[in-house]
Amino acid sequence: MPLHAKYNLTYLPYCLIPLLLLAVLNYWNGLRTVDSTLSFQAQHDLNSLSGEIDRRLQNEQSNLRRAAYSTPLRERLGVRRVDPKAEFPGAQDPGEDFSTKGVSDSLTDLLRGFGRFQRLAVFDLKSVSVFQLKVTDQLYRIDPPVVVLNGGPVTPPQITIGKESVVELRGSTLRCSVPVTAIQNTDVVGSLVGELDLTEVIAEAARVLGANENSSTSQRSFVAAIDSSARFVYHPTQALNNKVVSSALPEFLPIAEALSRNQSGMQTFVAANNQMFITAFSPLPQWNFGLAVGYDRSQYTQRAHSWGIIGLTLALAGGLTGALLLSHHVQKKSHGIERVEEGLTAIAKGELDRRIELKSSDDARVIADSINLMTEKMRAQIAREEESRQFQTFARLSAMLTHDLKNSIEALSLIVGNMEQHFDNADFRVDAMKSLTSATDKLKALVARLSRPLTSLSGEHPRPKSVDLIPIIKRVAAKTAEPLRSKHTIETNLPRHLFAYVDPDRIENVIENLILNAIEAMAEQNGKLSIDAGVTTRGAAMFSISDTGPGLSKEFIQSRLFKPFSTTKRNGVGLGLYTCREIVEASAGLIEVESSEGAGTTFRVVLPSASHDSRN
Repeated sequence: MPLHAKYNLTYLPYCLIPLLLLAVLNYWNGLRTVDSTLSFQAQHDLNSLSGEIDRRLQNEQSNLRRAAYSTPLRERLGVRRVDPKAEFPGAQDPGEDFSTKGVSDSLTDLLRGFGRFQRLAVFDLKSVSVFQLKVTDQLYRIDPPVVVLNGGPVTPPQITIGKESVVELRGSTLRCSVPVTAIQNTDVVGSLVGELDLTEVIAEAARVLGANENSSTSQRSFVAAIDSSARFVYHPTQALNNKVVSSALPEFLPIAEALSRNQSGMQTFVAANNQMFITAFSPLPQWNFGLAVGYDRSQYTQRAHSWGIIGLTLALAGGLTGALLLSHHVQKKSHGIERVEEGLTAIAKGELDRRIELKSSDDARVIADSINLMTEKMRAQIAREEESRQFQTFARLSAMLTHDLKNSIEALSLIVGNMEQHFDNADFRVDAMKSLTSATDKLKALVARLSRPLTSLSGEHPRPKSVDLIPIIKRVAAKTAEPLRSKHTIETNLPRHLFAYVDPDRIENVIENLILNAIEAMAEQNGKLSIDAGVTTRGAAMFSISDTGPGLSKEFIQSRLFKPFSTTKRNGVGLGLYTCREIVEASAGLIEVESSEGAGTTFRVVLPSASHDSRN
């Protein structure tokens, strides 16, 4: 994957996604802030509106008490009731102005001065209407209303005569009853009843607090009053007044039921047009209704939605801009790094002449220069190592030829040394001639190897074939070990035939090296040389050569035995065992050693059996 693509993939989860998450978190925090603010505002407005309505109604009730305490009214109710026309001769019909009549002056002043009551009525102890006053114009009061006397007995239902004030709510009409007492004592002589329109009181209080009572569905807030029977006493939509909540506005029913149980709280309801309102509600038990103030959440969350979209847009724009800038920057840098990578790949494949050329001056240029310098040093080092290797090759060839020449000369020396004693023996002469012929052949082969030094050192043995090892072992033993039978005990345990797939000349060299090493190990004492051969449990050809010499240390076997130029002999070159291992391993065989100091040494060679080889 290109480097700039990796940077972009890293930038996405660690930079762009956190920006988007931050924008989403900011959006949700905005919505939560709107909800908490609207809840606080609704509760604050509810408390203020409840206080304002309660204050206004308390004032109206106080005004009614003051009117009930007026002397003319108390005196009039203290005597037997007479016909209104006899009591007030000037009032011939219900429409005559009654504002100047003495008994009702205080009531007229109440309607004109305090102007909340739509009707006043006076009742005696028998709950019989003495008279009543009402406002003829039901429009909102601009001029003082006209007060008229209505003749005839008027007895509203459920009028209570007692010493305590009584408040009753009938639809949107609030009825207050206060007792009228006699002047002479505190006996109740009647009742003064006032009725006012609660919707007007609530609307005026809401206007004072700045609440909007427009019935439009897009209003930002609303005020509603609900009585104990779950009916709307007041609603911005006037058509809902005096309607049962369950049928007029079912989604508002949980709030209405809570108010009917005199409970207060905060709830959210969704209107039919999917507007969500956060609503605070609280009962006014002394006036037999409850208030609810709600705010249209959608009107206020529009700004949060807008800012959320702006935040997400800015996060995306900022993230993408950052990604583009980073991609451009990384692409410039990655171009140099990719050039460095290509150069390293070529150098790893052996193109040491390859140079990495960069025009930039960043870190990639420093790396490229360092690699170029390292490559130059590698080329110089390889050149020096090649020269050293060539020198070591010729030194090794020389040592190997010297070793083989030494073995041939030693074989000739043994023959010559025994000629003086056994020359008269015809059998000895025959064996000696064979040994001389063999030694001569070996010297010729040695000279031939000088003409092909690379093949001599390469370990290549191009002439493997099925060979019977027993004649070779006997021939080498006769040449190297038999002449020393007078000094050492020589034992052989050989089968009639033992076939292996090897180069006969090379394996003869191995056998000769191992026998000569065993003889030299016992040079300073009489010893025993054992030569054994046979087949392993796995069917491979095997021969071993053992001596009773001083043996080898464990440390020497592990670290130096088969290393070139490692020897325990005073005049040895240290290439015999190394050459033996090379030849055996090149023949797919194995050479093993068992030795301990003072107990002699055994070399064991395992070779692939010709009878088990498919090529034979």
